[in-house]
Amino acid sequence: MISSFRSVWTFAVVLLLALPLPSKGDITREELFDGPLLHWDIQLTRAAIEKLRGASGFRSEGQRPEVSCHIRAGTNFWTDVALHIKGAAGSSRRFDDTPAFTLNFGKLHEGQTCLGHRKLHLNNSVQDAGRMDELLASEMYLQSGVPTPRATHAIVSVNGRRLGVYVLKGGWDKAFLKSHFGSSKGNLYDGGFLQDIDSNLQRDSGEGEPDWSDLITLRKANNLDSSSARLIALGKCLDIDRFITLTALQILLDDWDGYVRNHNNYRIYTDPSSTRSVFMPHGMDQLWRSPQNNFSPRFSSQIASRLFSIPEMATQLSARMKNLTNSVFNAGFVDTVFEKAQERLFKALKAERRLESDEPYLRQAMNDTRSRIAVRMATFEGSSYVPPVPVNFDASGYARLTQWRRSVDGRPAKLDFGSLANGKKSLKIQTLNEGSTASWRSQASLPRGRYRFEARARTQGVTGANDFGRGSGAGLRISGIQRENGLQGTHVWTSLSFEFEVGSGKTGQDETEPANQDNNSQEVSLVAELRADSGEVEFDLESLKLKRL
Repeated sequence: MISSFRSVWTFAVVLLLALPLPSKGDITREELFDGPLLHWDIQLTRAAIEKLRGASGFRSEGQRPEVSCHIRAGTNFWTDVALHIKGAAGSSRRFDDTPAFTLNFGKLHEGQTCLGHRKLHLNNSVQDAGRMDELLASEMYLQSGVPTPRATHAIVSVNGRRLGVYVLKGGWDKAFLKSHFGSSKGNLYDGGFLQDIDSNLQRDSGEGEPDWSDLITLRKANNLDSSSARLIALGKCLDIDRFITLTALQILLDDWDGYVRNHNNYRIYTDPSSTRSVFMPHGMDQLWRSPQNNFSPRFSSQIASRLFSIPEMATQLSARMKNLTNSVFNAGFVDTVFEKAQERLFKALKAERRLESDEPYLRQAMNDTRSRIAVRMATFEGSSYVPPVPVNFDASGYARLTQWRRSVDGRPAKLDFGSLANGKKSLKIQTLNEGSTASWRSQASLPRGRYRFEARARTQGVTGANDFGRGSGAGLRISGIQRENGLQGTHVWTSLSFEFEVGSGKTGQDETEPANQDNNSQEVSLVAELRADSGEVEFDLESLKLKRL
């Protein structure tokens, strides 16, 4: 039986290694993204403006009216361009504010393109003050062999009303598909808002009537109980190598709102030549927000949580993260992208006589982004991805918690292992600024049931701060759930506890997701944290336990 298992597993690994690797380093350079930065003036009629007023970018029926416009960019002029306001919850803005736009040059004017592109997006990037996340991430993915549209800066106005510096992003059109896959005949799916492969996703292009047979094949393969059978089946319908790269980059970039961590902001294309699905990133404007976050995040997406629960795939993911430091996840690559983007942007602002007014804010925001990237790179230090493991409870219903990792969610804090008088270890957190929010976290795969998270803690001079109602001072919780416990001021060793339930929907909709369908468990992130303006806390490492109730 063991011999049979090994032979099947060997076959799975051989199959995986035989998959064609994505090409790397062959980014197509073109005038739109590498030439002079353009000022895009959108020209709308009064009727079109009235139609757009009150509209938002959400997908609900009737909330994205489409109008026709003319566009001038540099010496170029296009007529009858289809336009609608775009954006999700965080970036949606009304027409009279700073809305983001989707432009379709060929929808109303057959055959018309914008320098070879049928569709483009003008993103307001309100969640990225430095306007660099999308530009840098796109170059990183493309250089690493994962397709995604390119991005550049743009200056945008509507009927002469200057909206400011935007991010111009290429569209998911047939020209994009042909350039990366050689064919646009496959199915292109839009992941929508927080949807996963268990849904019949919106098909943006493809031949014939949609039957979602490729997605059905993918979800069936992913749901196989046997790890070896699952890997073999996924190897036939998923571009695993590209998916490993996608996951590695989303971890390195601290992309909490991408596919692997939040089943959001992605596209899937079924490559006709291989019949394998390729996951591609989108909406990368909230990166590096917590640069000291650990490198073993919770995966809420179905493919990532199932694929990397296989030890060999977790090992390959760790290796890919390390390998990317040799190509894109390093200071040299980042500095090159930043310098080229800044040179083009500030040259355009100078030509418009806006350099003196716009440059100081933009440069400061870009420097802040660059600093957070540097912290993220320094924090990595060759970290490995460690998948959650089932917790073993003793006869009394207790389980020790191990594999604690540092996480800094707000302003900087100092996290260290400490030594107690009895020779045992502790987990320490010390504030460095007002509004510090930092924690030690441990991932656990737990069966359905009710639990109590326990620990002993002592504090010194803890004051403030309640972060959006999530609890103040030193305390315990699970990710996604607020806490009422908390130590303020100075305390000798004090017992803390936090009760929660797995499998009832009360563990935090966005934070606890299925992690291991083989044993009907769920993945939970246990948090020992400090939210304060000053002070420090120490958690007795041996006392950090989980009690099954």
